[in-house]
Amino acid sequence: MNIVFFSPREGLLPNAIDLLEHKLTQLEGTLAELPMRVLACRPDLLLLAGLEPGDALLEVIETINAALPATAIVLICSTPEPGFLMRAMRAGIREVISSDAPAVIASVIGRAQSRLHVTRASQAPPGRCIGFMPATGGDGCTCVMANLGAEIAKSPGLRVLLIDLSLPFGNVELFLTNESAAHDLADFSDEIERLDGALLEVMTHHLAPNMHLIHAPESLSQLLHVTPAYVERLIRIALHHYDYLLIDMGLDAISLRVLELLDQLVVVSTASLPSVRRASQITRLWESLGYAAAKLSLVVNRMGNSPQVQLGDIEKAVGLKVSRVLPEESDQMEESLLKGVATILLKPRSGFAKAIAAMAAQLTGQPVTEKSIWHRLGIK
Repeated sequence: MNIVFFSPREGLLPNAIDLLEHKLTQLEGTLAELPMRVLACRPDLLLLAGLEPGDALLEVIETINAALPATAIVLICSTPEPGFLMRAMRAGIREVISSDAPAVIASVIGRAQSRLHVTRASQAPPGRCIGFMPATGGDGCTCVMANLGAEIAKSPGLRVLLIDLSLPFGNVELFLTNESAAHDLADFSDEIERLDGALLEVMTHHLAPNMHLIHAPESLSQLLHVTPAYVERLIRIALHHYDYLLIDMGLDAISLRVLELLDQLVVVSTASLPSVRRASQITRLWESLGYAAAKLSLVVNRMGNSPQVQLGDIEKAVGLKVSRVLPEESDQMEESLLKGVATILLKPRSGFAKAIAAMAAQLTGQPVTEKSIWHRLGIK
């Protein structure tokens, strides 16, 4: 079992863990460093010690739990307050223990291992489902989603499925390929009763060996075949065959049905007043539906040197911290559309490509890898 022990300083690792036959990684750092370092390890069990029990810790736990829902998170805290215990469980902490005695730690690991065996014995756990919603039309949400999918798919071990739910007429494919597809979302709805992994493999548009796409319907008559219930079933099936589902969506009945299936919703805005206003409305809608705030993130796209609204004002208006800023590079986007090639592949050294790479690394927990000058020159 993959166990990670995180503490703010050396000397807090319980001696009992050293003798157990598991993969053990000890990490030291600040609370702010916790999410990225843990996501890179993707542990089965995360043990936390020496951290101040409070709201700041719980916010970090919610972030980790949203990214790694299968990870058992255990907090070692000698004197937790009763109120904190309830909030800790809601945030995603599996257990709070007051002692790091060998017998206690061994018991915690035993319970985590039992849960892991049950999970692995059953059907493979589903992948992550991430929705992308533009604040307003023209904010570049589809471009962001398409390029992020292409960036994730650069990891050979990860299977990525892009679903175009920007109805009635989506255009995800324009940012990735010039090839037409044999099937679209309406065809999947027609085959929903017999849909399985093999049929998914045949019907999806293969943009790369590990990156597939389901196109939006091309006509309104085809759109009549697509219902919220059919789309929900499609997503639930696909989650068992792909590591990441990226969904381009809007604010229609179908997309609203999909919201409850998401592990994360990324709102893509620009630094313009209309976009910021609509992003704040989406945030309030998300909260009114009772979804966890930790699953909502804000990306500011096409950020120029003289934005209408500054980042601090955007965060204040929307009520969210900006998780990523993507620079304005319109010439590269136009070239990408003309050639049908993702911008991150066409211009891998651009500021946009680097920002997308960092976004993918944060999402998957895999570090950003920079090729050396020798690799770029073709010298090994």
